[in-house]
Amino acid sequence: MSAATIEVQQYRPTERRVTFGGLVRSEWIKFWSVRSVVVTMIAAFVAIVGIGVLTSFATRAALADADGAQAMAAQGIDGFGASMTGSQMGTLVVAAVGVIVIAGEFSTGMIRTSFVTAPNRLGILAAKALVLAVNVAVVTGVAVLLAFLLGQAVLNTRDLGTSLGDDGVLVALLGNVAVLVGVALAGLAVGALLRNPAGAICTVIASIFVVPLLLMPIPDSWQGDKIQEFWFSNTPQNAALVTPVEGYLSAGTGILVFAAWVAVLLGLAALALKSRDV
Repeated sequence: MSAATIEVQQYRPTERRVTFGGLVRSEWIKFWSVRSVVVTMIAAFVAIVGIGVLTSFATRAALADADGAQAMAAQGIDGFGASMTGSQMGTLVVAAVGVIVIAGEFSTGMIRTSFVTAPNRLGILAAKALVLAVNVAVVTGVAVLLAFLLGQAVLNTRDLGTSLGDDGVLVALLGNVAVLVGVALAGLAVGALLRNPAGAICTVIASIFVVPLLLMPIPDSWQGDKIQEFWFSNTPQNAALVTPVEGYLSAGTGILVFAAWVAVLLGLAALALKSRDV
């Protein structure tokens, strides 16, 4: 009687390489799975549209009066700028989104799992940046367009509004979206550098609103005017306006310098992720 021979095959696990596409899908799921991110994105949309429409109502009332119109013109406020007022508040909110996307993972320890999956770490930063940029561009793009259309509808009741086809309007709308995306990416970079959500958010807010005020007293003899022009949050001012404002870089130069700021911050964040422990 022959003994039955049982062939035992050794189990060999299949090696699966982590691709950039896989990282992007993972980050996309994480982006819309974090409640604070979803709430903050909704807050950004509401702020851009709501404040823009409310400011348009206030501007319509002020521009209807000759003295009020003269005062607002002296301050560089026009119908387009009124409807885009909410975009300035939106920069604070999207900056917080950028910080939360990465600093939130450091605070909870989830970033360790991500780094085990992709040990080189730079792929994770690139995937987060891409997902963040696309989502902020789409959400704020719709919000900016809606704020403009609703705001101009309010102003047009007194024949004070502008149309989408007017010179410089479409470019300025795209400029507003570009600024919002850039600030969100800057928030991501600062979040990666500081790894603390509260500290990173405070740092970004201070760089946008506090530092420009502190730079104002610097005399021109110390190149104070140049320092103000080339400071991070001041560089893209005219890129988001139809009527340029004196004291800031031109739209084209400003957006290039702003992009350089964001690129440098992301480069520092990449260096920190590569060189520092979790």
